[in-house]
This record gives sequence, C-alpha cells and structure tokens, in this order.
Amino acid sequence: MKYVLAVVVVTCAAFGVARAQGRIALDEIVGSWQGNDEIQYVELRMLAPDQTGLANVAALIFDDATASADGRRAAIFTSNVLRAVEGAKILVATAQARDTAGIVPDFLLPTGFLRPTAGRVCYAVNSGQGFSFVDCVAYGAFTGDSDFGAPTPLTPDNRALQRTAFSGRNRQDWRTVLDPVLEKNSGETVTLPATLCGDGIIAQGEECDADALAGASCASLGFAKGKLACVQCHYDTSACTACGNDAINAKEECDGNDLGERTCESLGYTGGDLTCSDKCKVTTSTCEPSFYVAGGGPPKTDCLGEWRVKNGVGGPNVKGKTAARQTCKDGDAACDADGTANGTCTFSVAACFSREDARIKCPLSSVSAWTLLGSTVDPASPPASDFLAAVAALAPSTVSGRAVTFTPMLAEKDACSADVAVAVPAGGKVVLKARTDALTGKPKDTDVLRLACTR
Repeated sequence: MKYVLAVVVVTCAAFGVARAQGRIALDEIVGSWQGNDEIQYVELRMLAPDQTGLANVAALIFDDATASADGRRAAIFTSNVLRAVEGAKILVATAQARDTAGIVPDFLLPTGFLRPTAGRVCYAVNSGQGFSFVDCVAYGAFTGDSDFGAPTPLTPDNRALQRTAFSGRNRQDWRTVLDPVLEKNSGETVTLPATLCGDGIIAQGEECDADALAGASCASLGFAKGKLACVQCHYDTSACTACGNDAINAKEECDGNDLGERTCESLGYTGGDLTCSDKCKVTTSTCEPSFYVAGGGPPKTDCLGEWRVKNGVGGPNVKGKTAARQTCKDGDAACDADGTANGTCTFSVAACFSREDARIKCPLSSVSAWTLLGSTVDPASPPASDFLAAVAALAPSTVSGRAVTFTPMLAEKDACSADVAVAVPAGGKVVLKARTDALTGKPKDTDVLRLACTR
C-alpha cells in the first residue's frame, strides 16, 4: 500500500453504490490494544466476489474528531489481493499490531492514522472524479458531518469495533468486542486475547475494571446524576443523565434556563413564558392560550394569511407544529368561551395577515383581498358576516359577497382582526376556509381551520 499524507478531497456517496471494487465494507477496527496506541488495524470484508482489484482505485480515509482538513489522512492501495471469494477479508495493520499478533497483514498501516477515541474511518473508491466514500464508521465524540447517521458512542480504544449489520447507520451497525480477531486475505486468523480486562485491577489502557471505577462518577464525567457502570473496561454512561446541568445535552428538549433559543412566540403562541420540566421537557402550559394556525398551503406563501385561535388544550408542540383541527370539550373554559356545558363550544378566532412567523420562512407581502370560501358559507349570517366585518375594519376596504378588497392594499404587517365567536354544536364541527391574495392576486394563500366540539 502506498501512503499519502496529503489531504484527499472526497465526496460522500451512499453505502452500496455500484462501481468497481465498491462491494467492500469495513468489518473490524482496533485503535489501541492493552493501552498501546501503536497497535491498530482495519479489517475489510468483500460483500461480493471479484473485489480484488484495489490498486490505485481504493483507499482508506482517516478523519480526526472534527473531520478537519488538517487532520485527514489517506492510505491508497497500490496493489491487489488474490483471494476473490465473497466474505474474504483484507487486513490493514500497523507494524506493532503485526509484531504483537504474529500475523503479516495484507497491507501495512502507518501508526497514528487511526484515532482511538474519536474519529472516522472510511473505505473509498475512485469513481473517475476523485475518491468517494463507500462505507464509513464514525465513533466517539466525532462532530463532523456524516451521511451514515450519528456516530456510535462506542470506540475502538483498547478493544475492537465489530460490524454486525449493514443498515448504513453508525449506531445500528456496530458493537465492541474484547477479543478481536485479525484475519488476512488468505484466511489466516489470529486472536488478541483480553488478558487484563476483568481482573478487577485497572491496567494500562483501561478506564475501569469490574467495580473499580478509578474514583469516577456520572458527575465527574460531566453528567448531572446517575449511576456509572463499567463494561468491557470502559465507562458505561447509559444510566447517567445530564438533565439538571443547565445545558441541553443529547436528546434533551431543554435544561433549566437553556430552552434551545425557543420562546412561546417562536413556537407560535401569542406570548407567555416557556419553561422546562425537571425531566428536561419543554412545558408550554405557561404560554398564552392563543396561538397561530397557518392552515396549510406552500411554505413560501403560508405566512400571508393565518388563523389566530384561543384553545388552552390545542396549542403548538415543542417543534411549533399546530394542528389545523382544533377540538374543544363543551364547557371547558380553556377553549369554550361561553364556559358552560350548554350543547355548544364557542371558539374565539381571528384572521391575521403577513405575520413574521418564526416557523414559516416566506417573504411578507401586502394584502389585496381576503375571501371566505366554501359553498356552505352564508356571507349574511354569523360567523361569516362577523369575519367579513372584522377583516374589513382593518383598513379602507369594500365587501362584496364573501370577499373583502383593500383599497389601497393592506400594507400593515402582523395585522389581525378582532376575535370572532364561532359556535360549534356539541358532536359537530365547523370548517373555516379562506384565501388571502397579495398584490394583483399573486401569490395566494388558502388556509383551512376545522373546529370540533365534543360532549
């Protein structure tokens, strides 16, 4: 193998792309052994026969924890292998791994290319326009971009990362083993036995051993609380939690005062104070009960017209998603404006225009007209007549049938009509549908709001 220390420019490709020598996958990786970072190897597996022509068309790419250009190393194969059967291995190992295991690898790997605790290893082929990734595994605290999903928290430090599946996702496809097996293309194998791990004494390269944790705890490792364990002489933090350290970690929605830059307003509420529960979940119960419903349509025009609804039990979720169907139980004061179980839910609804909504990325525009749609809408009766009057009151306008036309156009941003009471019989529903026109009728935004009342 010829070793190239210069940066190799590569483009990402999905695993399994059909090309010459593209049916080869990473199979086992060791970044250090018994505390010796010079004992390293990468083992490849042929997923189809006739994948032996590696010379100058295949390479191993090694990245550091950030996938920085300065930290990248590439080893380009400059010769072929002989055994061409499906399942055959290709062993790329350092001189120290060779001498320790007593096996001559198919290719020699320079020491230091492979990072034991955080990094990425990729198998790549030259498709004629540079090297493209065929298969990769990112591990540890790797923070670079990855087309193979989030990095596996497992590392090849003092043990082996071993392939178990081919989903193309780092966390699903790999496990760790303490007794790695080196196998070269000829089929010859050698096992490196874990002679130190398990004796209860922390040896070189071990973070822990059985109950011996070297004084470490979840808290000392940066977590808020939990019980630290030891697995394969590595810290097992699966029972640790960072919830409570005032910083969002892993899958937490929030932590203390760290709300991930969310506010009630950014989620679609009219106001209020967002809070975080002791389980690091965003709590919207302290947001105001009124919120905005875009009502559907292409995102590029969806901010032109929106509905504002008061419903203390149907607001946006932590991602700002709001259902276009709003449900209220008769008599529930959180959503029923009449506050009594009288066979009717009374919703408070307003029509809003050109809102700068953080959830929708679209240009704001002046409004030329607003039209109530639907064959069942009687413009002379509530709630249609009330909506038409409320919208018309926003600016100089004329009302004709179901349409309000602004003259001149409504240029005010974040303009909302007065609230309109929409009565929905218990067990029934009311559908509101409206179209908002900008400029000379283009673009248009059609929004639907479905209101349902339960007993």
